[in-house]
Formats: sequence, structure tokens, C-alpha cells
Amino acid sequence: MIKNLLLTLSTVLTLSISYGQPGSRLEDSLMLDRGLVSAGRNYLSEPDSSIRRATTILTEALRLRNRYYEGRSYYLLSKAHWAKASYRLSAEFGFKALKIFENSSYIREWGESLVSLSRTFIDLQNYDESKMYLDRAAQLARDHNSPFLLADSYRERSMLLLAQQQYDSALQYANKALDILEPRKDTVDISVLYGRKARIYFSLKDYKQSRIFNRRSMHLDSLVGNRRALAVSLYQAAQNSFYLHHYDSAIYFLERGIPMNASIGNLLSLIRMHNLLSEIYTAQGKSLMAVDHLRKAAQYRDSLYEQQRSGHVQELQSLYESEKKADTIFMLENENELKQQQMRNQRLVTWFLSVGIFSLTALIFVLWRLRAQQKKANDALSIKNKAIEQQKEEIQAQAESLQELNHLKSKLFSVISHDLRGPINNLQSLLELVTNRIMQPEEFLAISDKLKSNLNVTQRTLENLLNWSLSQMEGLRTEQKKFEIKSVMEEACRLMEDLAHRKNIIIENTTRTPVMVMADPDQVQLILRNLIHNAIKFSKTDGKVLVSASEHHDECHVRIKDFGIGMTQEEKEMILSSQEYFTKIGTQQEKGTGLGLLLCKEFIHRNGGTLTIDSHPGHGTEITFTLPLGEK
Repeated sequence: MIKNLLLTLSTVLTLSISYGQPGSRLEDSLMLDRGLVSAGRNYLSEPDSSIRRATTILTEALRLRNRYYEGRSYYLLSKAHWAKASYRLSAEFGFKALKIFENSSYIREWGESLVSLSRTFIDLQNYDESKMYLDRAAQLARDHNSPFLLADSYRERSMLLLAQQQYDSALQYANKALDILEPRKDTVDISVLYGRKARIYFSLKDYKQSRIFNRRSMHLDSLVGNRRALAVSLYQAAQNSFYLHHYDSAIYFLERGIPMNASIGNLLSLIRMHNLLSEIYTAQGKSLMAVDHLRKAAQYRDSLYEQQRSGHVQELQSLYESEKKADTIFMLENENELKQQQMRNQRLVTWFLSVGIFSLTALIFVLWRLRAQQKKANDALSIKNKAIEQQKEEIQAQAESLQELNHLKSKLFSVISHDLRGPINNLQSLLELVTNRIMQPEEFLAISDKLKSNLNVTQRTLENLLNWSLSQMEGLRTEQKKFEIKSVMEEACRLMEDLAHRKNIIIENTTRTPVMVMADPDQVQLILRNLIHNAIKFSKTDGKVLVSASEHHDECHVRIKDFGIGMTQEEKEMILSSQEYFTKIGTQQEKGTGLGLLLCKEFIHRNGGTLTIDSHPGHGTEITFTLPLGEK
């Protein structure tokens, strides 16, 4: 009902501009529409009446040269002939309707023609052809967001799959159609789909589910007065009851359905019902009654045969009428050609005016071309200005880069002149004192520990300086490979034990399980040594440094935690967000260059990791960096 209402409203709106030849009137369109709706309402129960009405409307549509209602008439004739099992005529009229609506703005009618043809080919058991038309209808519905058309295609696809005995897929598509139609309360199509599901569950021998959906179908058919569909549902109910050995219920449903089928002349259903009654009475041992119903089924079979014979005559007559209508269309086309010739003659009169208009157009075109060339020149100038601006930005960036390089050079010279030259000069002076016997060997040994500590700091500074210089000049390569990080951490801890021992600090590696990472092991070793060295540097005497590694998703998190003096928020931001050298005096006045942290950040980035700092003044610092996990 909803679909018919929408179809009527759409028709009234679109036909107010007359699809077809000029001269069609809105009242004619309304009259044709009412006639088609009336004929389409009972094409299942009274197909001959629908054929007569549709033929009358087709004649009127041809007279008015209204292609839309011509196509609608062909579509209804196709459906009515399908109801009579005249499949050749059904296909013929279906193709005529499709030819009119295909590639037009009437998406609904286009899709309905495709779905109607697919159902005809299902009954002809030409399943490949049916699938092709259903696929086209479904794609059309998706392209134009037509849920009703999509539901129609799903409904007939469930019938196709049922005919192919693909019961699970048939049930799936029936449910898809119901998902669209049930919220819109489309009673007629919902009833058809409930009946379809009843047949599918019956074929699957799930008689309980079949009875549930068949009851729903009968209820809806009763509400809308669809006697033909109700008779089909009664036959399905009788089948379910028979296979469940509920013979009395089966007889009850059949006795209700037989009069309905007789009143609408559905001989095929009458044959099926009497045959089923014969099987029921045979199962009950009532042979005479079984024979009686077999006799009635045979009588209806003979009537069906005679009807089919007369149907062939009707098909030939319909074919003749169709050819006659084609001749009429040809005549109308000739008349249209004459009118077009008259229009061409009228165009000749206006040719001189057209020459003047053309000249004016040519002048406007020349002016437009001149304006376009001017705009093109302006665009080219704009592009050049943008290029100059871009070059200016590049020069500015190069200047900033040169300034950074100059700052780096100054810093490196400062490190070499101050942090390296001082310890080396002190060592040279001590050695000269020992060589000249001014200092006794015992005195030299007394200060050797402090001298060794200074030399270790100098060595680490040289190592960081070399690596940092190589990284800035892109002479340092990162070669990633899979290795177990726990052993690398243990080695770094051992190398830092001597430094930690001087401040009575314990280095504890809390990693318990091996963790495989993908990184450059030498660079990871340098990162660990620098971070552990800083933890010791900023820890108080008798403190502790914790080192650990753990897996988190696809990363390894390495943590170095101390309980020393901590950092302020500004110091953390300087380390993480800036390329400036950050250095700070340790708890025993240890000095640094700031190169270590910069080098750690550089190597962590090269190995695909990130650096985070969690620290508060007076509460220690926890530095975490990540590395990619190696494949296990």
C-alpha cells in the first residue's frame, strides 16, 4: 500500500511536465494512473480482467503519445501474463517496458521491470538469466539509494535461491528484505516474505518454524483481503500439518483453501490440494475418499490442459495485437517526422537572425579570450612572485642552518679547549713531576684514583664528541639487527660500577625475562651508558639506580630511574623540545658538556624510538626510551 501511494504521488508530480510528446494534459495522466492502479490491484486474482484494462490504457497512452504510461501498461501486461503462466508474452511485454524505462529518470519503474523479468525467468528455470537481471536491479537500487527496489530484488533473489535448493542463502535474502520492509509496514510484501520463509523452512524440514511464519503470512493476507495469497498459505499450513501427522488440521486448512482457489480459478493450486487430501485419506486408511479426491484432481488437471490450449490461442492473438500496435506506433512516428519537417522550415526563416546573433557571440568570445589572456598573464606573474617568496624562505632557512652550524662549531671548540685540554694538561704536569723526580711515585699513586676518574670523564667526553660530530656530518650509520637487550643492559651496568662505587651507589637491573629488540646494539650501549652515568651523577651518596626493560605491544620500554635531585619542568622541556646543550652540576660537583643527552636523543630517533622524562625536584628522575621489538 505504501509503495502504491508513493508511486501515485511520484507519477502525478513527474507527469505534470508530460514525459513524452507535448500536448499531454495532467487530467489525462491522472485518469491513466487511476486505471493502472485499479488494474494492478487484482492482477493476481483476476489476470484476464487486468489484461483487458491494461490493454485499454495502452491504447490511450499511444494516442496521447505518453511514453511513461505506455511503459507502465507494458509492465502490468507482463505481470498479468506471468500470473497466467504465459511466460513468453510476459517476457515480451517485460522487455518492452524495460526498453522505455532503462536509462531514464524513472528509477523505480526501471528496477521493477528488471525484477519482473527475473521472476519470469525463474519460472522458466533459466536461473542464470534471472540472476543477471536481479544483479542489475540491486546495483540500480544501491546507486540511487532506493530501499524499496533493493527489498524487491532481495525478495526475488530468495525465490531464485529457493528454486536452486540453496535454502540457507534463500533465508538470508528473505531476512534482508524483511529488515527493509518491516519498519515501513509494507503488509503485502511482508506477507509474501513470511510465506517464502515458511516454504524455505518446510524444505529444510523445520516444520515448527514453517508453521510460525505461515501463520504470520495468513494473518496479514486476511487483513488485506489477499484471497489468492491466503489460499497458498492455507496449502502450506496443510503441508506442515500433514508432515507432522496432524491430519485433522491439514484437512481443515485444505477445506478452507479449496473454495478460495475455486472462486479465483487457480486450477494448479486446486490440483495440489486435492492430491494432498488424497494422501491424507490414504494415510488414515480412508481409501474411497482418497480415490474421490484423486478423481477431482484429474478433472481439474483436464481443465488446466484445456485452459492452456486456449491460452496458446490467446498468446497468438496477443502477439497479433502487439504487431498491430507496432504498426500504429510506426504511423505515429511518420506523423512526427512531418511535424519535424515543418519545424525545420520555420528554422530557415530565423536563420538570418541567427547570423546576427552569431556575430555578436563572436565579438563576445573575442573579448572573453582577451580577458582570459590577461588573467593568464596575471596568474603567471603570481606564480613568479610565489617562487621568489619560496626562494626567500629557503635562503632564510639556509641562514638559520648556517647559524646553527656556527653555534655547533663554537661549542665543539669550547669543549676541546676547556673540557679536554684541562685534564690532559693536568696529566702532563703530573707526569713531568714524576719524570723529574719532583713527585715521588708513592705520592703519584695516592692521587692516581682521582686522576683515573678524570681520565674516564675525558674519555667519555671524547667518545660522545666523536659520535656527535659523526652524526651531525651524517658519517655515522645505524645498522639495526635483532638482539637480546638484557645482556647489553648488564654490560652497561658493569661498565658504570666503578663510577657508582665512588658514591656508594647500587645499580640494579630488574629485568627478569629476555626481550628481543631490533636496533643498533652499539648505539643502544652508548645510550644506556650515558643515561646511567647521568643517573649516578645526580644521585646522592648511598643511593640506588634501577634499570629495567619490558614489552608493551610492539615496543620495548627501557627505564633508568634514580632517586636524586630531580629536574624542574623547564629543564625537562629544554631536554625534550630543544636542540640546546643542557648541562647541570652533579651532587658532588661533577661537570658535563651536555653532548651526552643530545647524542642519546639522536640515537633513539635513529633507531625508531621515543624519549620521555618523569621527574620532580627532590624526588628523582625516571627516563624512558622505546625501541622496536624484534620478531620472535
